[in-house]
This record gives sequence, C-alpha cells and structure tokens, in this order.
Amino acid sequence: MKTITLSEYDDARDNHLGWCPTCEEFARDSTEPDAEGYDCPDCHENRVVGAEQALLLGLIEIGDPA
Repeated sequence: MKTITLSEYDDARDNHLGWCPTCEEFARDSTEPDAEGYDCPDCHENRVVGAEQALLLGLIEIGDPA
C-alpha cells in the first residue's frame, strides 16, 4: 500500500486518473472511479483501477507520505 496526500487523491479523482498497483502511481487518464482491469501505458499490465477503487481495495491510503 502506498500513502498519498489528500490533495493527490482529490486531483486523481477529479481528473479521472487510474492507479497502477504494479507501478505504484497514477499512470492512466480517462479512468472511471470504480474501474478495474484497465491497461497501464507504462508497464502494459491490465491492473489499473480508478482512484476511488484503489482506496477501497487498500492499494492506496491517504495520509502524510513522509
């Protein structure tokens, strides 16, 4: 699980970014909040999930990344 700031999460949610659990970053545009199994443009795996789904699945958490 990776910790991100509330600002990073809000930005990802508002801009429909997708989280790649392999790359551990928001790597994809045009991703619905509840998406699962989308392709990652960086690692090419079909594991990208929407920002809200990443939070629900425990792939990310909101806090102080320090």
